Amino acid sequence: MSPDAPSRPRALAGLALTSAVVVAHEVLMTRLLSVVTWYALGFFVLSLAMLGLTAGALQALRARAEGAPLGSWLAEQSLKLAGALVVSLIAALTVPLLSDPTATALAATLVVAAATALPMAAGGAVVTRLMAELDAPIGWVYAVDLAGAAVGALAPLALLGPLDGPSAVLALGAAAAVAGAVLAPRGAWRGLTVAVAIGLAVVAAANDRAENGLAVRFVKRQLVPTEHDAYAFEGWNALSNVRVPKPYEVTYASALWAASPKTPAGTVRASLALIDGDAGTALYEYRELRELDFLRYDVTNVAHWLRPDGDACVVGVGGGRDLASALVFGHSHVLGAEVNPLLVEALKSARATSPILDDPRVEIVVGDGRSVLAQRRPRCRTLQAALVDTWASTGAGALAHTEATLYTRQAWAQFLARVEPDGVLTFSRWFDPSAPAETSRLAALAMAALLDHGAREPAKHFAIVTSGPIATLVASPAPLTPADLATLHARADALGFHVLLAPDVPPADETLRRLVATREVDHLVDAGRDVDLDTSPPDDDRPFFFQLLAPRAWLHPLALLRARAGAGGVIPGNVAAALQFHKTFFAVAIVALLVLGPALRRGLREARALPGPRAATYFSALGAGFMLAEVALVQRMHVALGHPTYALVVVLAGLLVSTGVGSALSTRLVRGRRAVSIAALVVAVVLAALPGLVIDPLARMSESSSLGVRCAWAGAVAGLVGLGLGTLFPSGLRFVARDRGVPLALALNGTASVLGGVLAAMISVTLGIPSTFALAAALYAVAAWAGPRRWPAVES
Repeated sequence: MSPDAPSRPRALAGLALTSAVVVAHEVLMTRLLSVVTWYALGFFVLSLAMLGLTAGALQALRARAEGAPLGSWLAEQSLKLAGALVVSLIAALTVPLLSDPTATALAATLVVAAATALPMAAGGAVVTRLMAELDAPIGWVYAVDLAGAAVGALAPLALLGPLDGPSAVLALGAAAAVAGAVLAPRGAWRGLTVAVAIGLAVVAAANDRAENGLAVRFVKRQLVPTEHDAYAFEGWNALSNVRVPKPYEVTYASALWAASPKTPAGTVRASLALIDGDAGTALYEYRELRELDFLRYDVTNVAHWLRPDGDACVVGVGGGRDLASALVFGHSHVLGAEVNPLLVEALKSARATSPILDDPRVEIVVGDGRSVLAQRRPRCRTLQAALVDTWASTGAGALAHTEATLYTRQAWAQFLARVEPDGVLTFSRWFDPSAPAETSRLAALAMAALLDHGAREPAKHFAIVTSGPIATLVASPAPLTPADLATLHARADALGFHVLLAPDVPPADETLRRLVATREVDHLVDAGRDVDLDTSPPDDDRPFFFQLLAPRAWLHPLALLRARAGAGGVIPGNVAAALQFHKTFFAVAIVALLVLGPALRRGLREARALPGPRAATYFSALGAGFMLAEVALVQRMHVALGHPTYALVVVLAGLLVSTGVGSALSTRLVRGRRAVSIAALVVAVVLAALPGLVIDPLARMSESSSLGVRCAWAGAVAGLVGLGLGTLFPSGLRFVARDRGVPLALALNGTASVLGGVLAAMISVTLGIPSTFALAAALYAVAAWAGPRRWPAVES
């Protein structure tokens, strides 16, 4: 080992801290990118950036071959990591990310992806060289690496809130410099790293309080103010960024989602709270509730025409608008569920002028709608979810949005169970009369839920009323009565709304007509086949309500282009997501094959570090399989936990901790070459059985449990999987050359994991999350076949 190498304790501490910084940066970037751009584009950026880990492994191999002194080299890379974190932050904040199909938009995306890859490359280089050269058993070294990564997965929960998003990234830069100080030899390198750590810590603290520091300015095509006095409330947490501009005066009609033409003249002071810079929810100023009587003229409140009394339930409180609507119509009690604590804090901060929380008839519970209703078991006269969509997602979860848990058959089974026998469940969604794609998916979901509930003629149980860009569906466990229909038509006529379909109004749209004529859930998918729409009802195994294109359209470029050219509503966003997904996959594949591929082949040829193609297949299969399993777990646990960020953090922490334990125990649990293949086969069987035999039953049993209980079992399941996964990589490393084989194995593993992440999200969207688990199981079976029992010996 190099004479300036750190001692074993210092090396292990530096390894753990570096791993924590790299993973925390990935999680924080998912938060920042959810604010500045759209979910699919953010996924594209992070997917490309993950290739930086592979580049770092190859850089470490080159440095080892050139004989670079270990201690000073590690200190230098740690400083590069600290600087790269600042560069990645500045790029994300200053380069507007667009989804347009133009060379400029692509160039901007690649710039941000490259900047985001820099910290991963520097951190990956530190981790790889320490794993290759540290004088300690490889299983224990890998375990320390994973333990640090697990802490990094949890770190954003502690950083966001006390610090805003940009300042949290700057704080990570200080932590990276601390890691450099731990790893650096005595002398100038250690002094420099300490100075940088102190400097970045001061900058992070100052930036959080600065009026015009590093802050988010470009938000999904728009330039937003950063001055603190521009907002009545602003906050960050691990779930979102919430900004509430100072209130301003608007007309009644402008203050509604879809106002009636008969809306009276008048004005109200209002704020539009912005979640991740885009999704809006209104807060109204008032002294007496009668000042909000204009809410009667919004099509989202159709349900209250039919059932204006009794207890009301609201899923997605937001700015309190739907709570106020229920009170305006005369409900005696309103129970609201809100998944994001920041929005409740915003309501509390506005109490002086928007006193909805002070009304004794209002009760708000922080939690996702499904679990709150399962825990409280209310009897709702009306149960309302009006335009609940933030489109916020994690990089690992890809297309698993926060609100996706509300748009599944299992969720609606819960909702219908909470509605009184003749009560009303109502959802409002965006509507385009020329292409009612989202409306069709909502109708398919209603049909499936009512069939599941036992309705013989489900089309008699619901109606859809539209006004402008909004369609509101009202459904009841009981058939709508003649009196209900008379009220519906009378009020719609009086307010200038349109009854799109009802038990006595056949729909004009052919897709909707086919849907309401269906009597079997499995046949609902056929209704949209001719127009490339996905009219299958989402369920917890495929909770992607907002992906409205049929799965076959994702695989046919002509169908995508045809849908983009001719479809309205929110279809263009879905087509953009699909096209972005394809670009991600091909860009990652091209970079992996044309840029990293030659370096990997050269390393394999010149170093002769890995014992043949079977070893390369083994480490590649582990990388892709691990990422497929991770993404599948995040997506499925998102449904159980109610938010993709909770799922990402819990699954990552559980996986990484237990993978580290498995790595530490690998020499005891997996002793010989044949045992490696047996362990891989066991993992394959566990992954194949996991969704149906473990996750689904636990999710059903714990639906009414607290978030802590659900996080506990989700983490335990991830831990069970990670324990097996953790034994395989270090067990394979025992049969390759430590100094040359480990960097190459990490490079192959990293490249395959990036490809696996992109493939995992695509498979989940098109075929369902269990299919992603199945492919992960198949890859671990491939690893069992390619395992070290037939590898030739490699010279150390």
